Amino acid sequence: MIPDFLLRHTIVRRLCSTVLLLLLSAIALVLLPVVTVLSALLSAGTSALHRLSMLSTRGSHLRAARFAAFAATYLAAEFAGLFNALRLRGSDQDAHYALLTRLLSMLFRTARKAFHLEIVSPAQGTALPEGPLIVFSRHAGPGDSFLLAYALLTVGGRRPRLVAKEILRLDPLIDIVLGRTPNCFVGRSETARADAPGRIAELSASLGPRDALLAFPEGGNFTTERRRRLIDRLRRRRDRRILATAASLNHVLPAKPTGVFAAIDAAPPSAHVLFVAHTGLDHIETVPEAWRAVPLQHPVRLAWWSVPVTDIPAADPARETWLKDQWTRIDAWIDHEADADTEAVADTEAEADASGAPAPHTALESQ
Repeated sequence: MIPDFLLRHTIVRRLCSTVLLLLLSAIALVLLPVVTVLSALLSAGTSALHRLSMLSTRGSHLRAARFAAFAATYLAAEFAGLFNALRLRGSDQDAHYALLTRLLSMLFRTARKAFHLEIVSPAQGTALPEGPLIVFSRHAGPGDSFLLAYALLTVGGRRPRLVAKEILRLDPLIDIVLGRTPNCFVGRSETARADAPGRIAELSASLGPRDALLAFPEGGNFTTERRRRLIDRLRRRRDRRILATAASLNHVLPAKPTGVFAAIDAAPPSAHVLFVAHTGLDHIETVPEAWRAVPLQHPVRLAWWSVPVTDIPAADPARETWLKDQWTRIDAWIDHEADADTEAVADTEAEADASGAPAPHTALESQ
């Protein structure tokens, strides 16, 4: 396959990805003004019709312009990042992290305005522990890995080391900038997956007080279809132990213990493991759902808790039970937040029905 060939040959990959980026930018330069004008005209006509029918548009008629604005910013960030990366010395990691912070900040500001993206952290207990961090997060919704990396850089004051799929290296900016900082890109082959725990352990062993290893133990983005396929596969294999765990989790896939404990066992004694739960983007599983979801009606909410590596069980089966309990806690938290969202929507609709007026716009829409 072409992606596999490109991932094996760095020079060819970077040449092809840069040419593709230039081509996409040329197309965008032509299409974005057209999309903006057409969206504005459609907005004016749609708004008039909805005012006559007393229906709320919730900004849906501006979706094309919103996505166009973010696409333009993303392309600008790509070029700015590549230009600055050429000027940086490959060994200057702090400079590369500073560049990554600026680029992610640019994308986050645009996402806030274009998509009404808002992040809400817990009111209490938000302070991160001192020293090295190993961050294990659920993986769901578009862009959650970039949001977590941005949060670690800007709020946590940490330099993230990512465990990510190798296919991301087809993006030229990710390929060059993250290729110059400590990260682990995992390929799809059996050999690459077998080597991953050792490489994760190396990243973890060298964590300093300003570093954070960010990994997603589910091994992929959660979707309801992926959960169904996993349960069906476990039933065919008659793997009752893991099947029971997978069936009991509604919003996450079972955490894969190999990489988790490779990171924990190699970590400095002063390190903490941070578990991250989030919700708000997880209902977006397909491209059509992403289109319909904009502008976002609910904020992205975060919760986290930490455990010193010295407090984690050192032997099975206690450590696997410990990991399962942490993942069950994430699943239960998401359940609780989903119930809260359902109640809020029901209350809003009930108020609108009682008054005979359309449901009011949310605070996010007014930003």
